[in-house]
Amino acid sequence: MTRRELLARGGRVALVAGAAPFGPGLVELASAKSAGIFEELAHELRGDLVRAGAAGYDQARVLFDTRFDAVAPRAVVFCESLADVERTVRWARRHAVRIVPRSGGHSYGGYSTTSGVIVDVSRLKGVALDRHGHAVIGAGARLIDVYDHLAQHGRTVPAGSCPTVGIAGLALGGGVGFASRKLGLTCDNLLEATIVLADGSAVVCNTNRYQDLYWALRGGGGGNFGIVTRLVLRTHPTSQVATYALEWPWADAKAVVQAWQRLAPHAPDAFFSVLNLNAAVGGRPRITSAGQFLGTVDQLRALLKPLSGVGTPTRFTVASHAYLDAQRMWAGCSGTIAECHLPPQGHLGRSTFKGKSSFANQYLSPAGIDTMIRQIEARVSTGSGSGIILLDSYGGAINRVKKNATAFVHREALFSMQFLAYWDPSAAATPNLRWLAAFYAAMRPYVSSFAYQNYIDPDLHNWQHAYYGSNLDRLIAVKRRYDAQNVFRSRQSIPLRRR
Repeated sequence: MTRRELLARGGRVALVAGAAPFGPGLVELASAKSAGIFEELAHELRGDLVRAGAAGYDQARVLFDTRFDAVAPRAVVFCESLADVERTVRWARRHAVRIVPRSGGHSYGGYSTTSGVIVDVSRLKGVALDRHGHAVIGAGARLIDVYDHLAQHGRTVPAGSCPTVGIAGLALGGGVGFASRKLGLTCDNLLEATIVLADGSAVVCNTNRYQDLYWALRGGGGGNFGIVTRLVLRTHPTSQVATYALEWPWADAKAVVQAWQRLAPHAPDAFFSVLNLNAAVGGRPRITSAGQFLGTVDQLRALLKPLSGVGTPTRFTVASHAYLDAQRMWAGCSGTIAECHLPPQGHLGRSTFKGKSSFANQYLSPAGIDTMIRQIEARVSTGSGSGIILLDSYGGAINRVKKNATAFVHREALFSMQFLAYWDPSAAATPNLRWLAAFYAAMRPYVSSFAYQNYIDPDLHNWQHAYYGSNLDRLIAVKRRYDAQNVFRSRQSIPLRRR
């Protein structure tokens, strides 16, 4: 019996899992009080409420990172409308129930789950162009679907490469990707947002209305001020793009890092590049680089000479792609767009990992490069999985925005550095986490004191400064104005006062 069939028979006497992919199922109510408040919410919703014990609960509750699989929320609310989100927030306030928003469930710190109630907006996933050519996107739309829908109109928004990330979380914390040096961050292209505040009311913020909140949502991070349900983003025309891939013997690593950091942050805006140093336990360290140029293959080859001419590359390929095909390649999914999703729709898998980040506002010194190389080499015999550091080029349009123009303060970086440890979920986490922490600590003398809020890190000390720098006090003022009771909170949410 479906949810709607049950309603047609005279009301809801139990909570059900709802529409596909979560099959129907009755939930045993733990207590009369608990049953009463959850049944109250279920009656108000157009969407579905999945409680512990319901069919589909284990699939409904998990995030992308398996490290948080032990968290058991009391329920997951799948909102199908703005009104559903408003009703859920008001219900939670009435009954003092802890809620957290979830768009794509990719929070590095696990902040999109809770022992309370998850407010999931993944069903708010529409993507359309308005009469001005702006993209109107539901907060739960997956990035690969945003790229796909806009590509059908010859348009795009600058964003990242993870296909299953939710657009809201990506955009609210910044949003860096292969077109960012030319077109800006995702948050730089945010024109308007609809957000449900702590009192359950929805407001639309842009340059004319709720300007302080609009400022904060462009880089202030997700889940801090309310639940965003709708985004309006500036779009840009697409065309063929050129991409490249380079690999060198590990012995060339130091020379390659030196050449890359002098080229990538200062190259023409149309060029975005990633440098990847990685190793797997029991394997050999590798150094590769890949990137995208909004131009021709010949232009890209010429631009790359200072890098491709270093050492003795073992691989150097350059190719031309349609814009969407390139984004699908970066996403690591070579099949159809439908396959570029997590199960049950797609074929991509979840991961077990932890990440940390830094920004380099100056070139890495020779000692800093040596340290990075040694730490990657140490991964060969430490832990149980793979270890990676990714250097993403900044500069260009990213850095031409003033630090206080949006909440995203990292406008002086030459490149970001993402430290990652992956391992099998059945293996012990501790040795992998120790390697990652040691790597990060070893690099601290050579990088800035900042970190990327979209790679949020629960272990980071002085995180308020690291994520928000000189914009912190202004963000606190916005928080106090719109969420004075700190309804939307995590261990690293914008505080009501400096800690």
